[in-house]
Amino acid sequence: MTTLRGGTNVIYSGSTATSTATITSAATLSSANVLKAVAKLRANKAVPRKGTNFWAGIHPEVSHDFRLATDTGNWLVPNQYGASQDRVWAGEIGVYGGAYFIETPRMYNTTDGSSSARVYRTIICGQQALAEAVAEEPHTVIGPVVDKLMRHRPMGWYGVLGFARYREEALYRIESGSSIA
Repeated sequence: MTTLRGGTNVIYSGSTATSTATITSAATLSSANVLKAVAKLRANKAVPRKGTNFWAGIHPEVSHDFRLATDTGNWLVPNQYGASQDRVWAGEIGVYGGAYFIETPRMYNTTDGSSSARVYRTIICGQQALAEAVAEEPHTVIGPVVDKLMRHRPMGWYGVLGFARYREEALYRIESGSSIA
């Protein structure tokens, strides 16, 4: 998440927002923000992630405002699209404006807006936004048992890998507030 949210292509929600510091709770994610990000991705020749749709990660509190504000007739819920329903991701709430939305509370947010308003980051991206380099796949490591009664078995994981933004043109971040924050 830290790597993705560090992208340089940013859209600010709200008519008066010009930076993260000017975002208020009233500056909610709008249809125009999503349509603009998708249009920019298509203009940048970004490769979509699923069919013709880009991936969008959205926080549940932002999703609440966004779904209330958008025309429900333009939303496609997961059982209305796709030939194979086993490919629907957990948390997928639907397709809108060329992006399929995955709702997760792990989307980055913090109180860095106007008057310490909580600012949420919604990320919309294509296939080439993130690159992964793997020297050793993550795997489970079981440590030595040092307890004489054999009660404690230390376990952990180990892997040598890293992530980096690969192509900035395939990544957009929308910063917004939420009415229920």
